[in-house]
Amino acid sequence: MRVTFNAMFRNGLDDINRAASALSEAQRDVSTLKRLHTASDDPAGASTVVAERTEMRNIDQYVRATDGVDSRLRVTDSVLSDLLLLLEKAQTTTAASRNSFLTSQQRDALALQLEGTRDAILSDMNAKFRGDFLFSGSRLDTAPYTKTAGVVQPYAGDDRRLLVDIDRNHPVEVTLDGDSLMQGTDAVDLFAEFDALIAAVRAGDDVAMAAGGEALGRAHGRVTTAQSRVGQVLGDLEAHRTHLTALGRASNERRAAVEDTNLAEAASRMQQADTAYQAALASVGATSRLTLLDYIR
Repeated sequence: MRVTFNAMFRNGLDDINRAASALSEAQRDVSTLKRLHTASDDPAGASTVVAERTEMRNIDQYVRATDGVDSRLRVTDSVLSDLLLLLEKAQTTTAASRNSFLTSQQRDALALQLEGTRDAILSDMNAKFRGDFLFSGSRLDTAPYTKTAGVVQPYAGDDRRLLVDIDRNHPVEVTLDGDSLMQGTDAVDLFAEFDALIAAVRAGDDVAMAAGGEALGRAHGRVTTAQSRVGQVLGDLEAHRTHLTALGRASNERRAAVEDTNLAEAASRMQQADTAYQAALASVGATSRLTLLDYIR
């Protein structure tokens, strides 16, 4: 009979351990809201979770890249807008300067206005974003234009493009070539045109002033074209950000379907496991109180 008592006790302890393990797992699922805790819980599911988490990290990286590009191009767009205003101001000043009845003092005043506009354009062309020059091509740490002894020096950047990946196989250009804005296909850059125009205003040279006005118009066209391209990219970025957000949401939903637990189901399993555990404890407790007389009746 001793063997019978021991066997029953061991079986009872096994039932308690199984019930306790099931209860512990159910409690863990409820507290963490996860059904997968280790790869051994569901090897195939764990592999899916790892893949989706990797995808989500990649998407987050592209979202940050998109936000960075967006911020940079919005600053660029703002500077280009200011350049257009300055060029329009210079065109207005040039038109006013072509009045043949102006005095020398009035011409000097208009020439000084053009000098101020030229210097403001120089400042815009040397604009930075987070320490990087916007209009130096890929030479981010080099000022595109500098002024020495009152003369703006030639373009010091390059025409190489700096690209940022905002998705797989989707690079976006984030730099502009200042020379393409200030000179383009003209023989000299806009700053040299300004110097010639300023001299023409002071001298009352109508032919040279007309040529300077035309140079300002061509520069205005180049900046307008550049701003249109930037605006197009900014519009595309907004749609792309929405696309990435949808991809990230879908990936997270796929992960959650495999990794997360249903709270209602987990709570029900925990209640059932607790009931089984209490029953196992009660059964072993009752068995331990049995005597030899209980078995021979």
